[in-house]
Amino acid sequence: MIAVYYKSGNAQWKYEQDEKDHEYVIKNVMEDNPDPSEMFEDSLEILRDISGMSEDEMEEDDEVDQTIAVSFLWHYFNHMVEEDDRIVGDIVLVEDEDGSGITVFPASSLEEEE
Repeated sequence: MIAVYYKSGNAQWKYEQDEKDHEYVIKNVMEDNPDPSEMFEDSLEILRDISGMSEDEMEEDDEVDQTIAVSFLWHYFNHMVEEDDRIVGDIVLVEDEDGSGITVFPASSLEEEE
């Protein structure tokens, strides 16, 4: 399983995805040669939009967008960023309170604090 944790204001969630499903999704996404910075921004925007929805509000397209966004963000921080900035494993994304940015860190650092 891969996991991405997301927090923005009062909205927070954990999205888990089977590794085989993740590999399938990311393979298809990367075959389209997306612009990494554009895909990164689009993925964050999707998470922002979806994080405020209840499960009842989500449509199939929203679920597909969420799956792609989570797969890309996990892949991005595990494989695409500069080696010194890479995260190994699950990631945590925390929106800045003023909406000016996002803080990203490894989920393993949460477990170490407990």
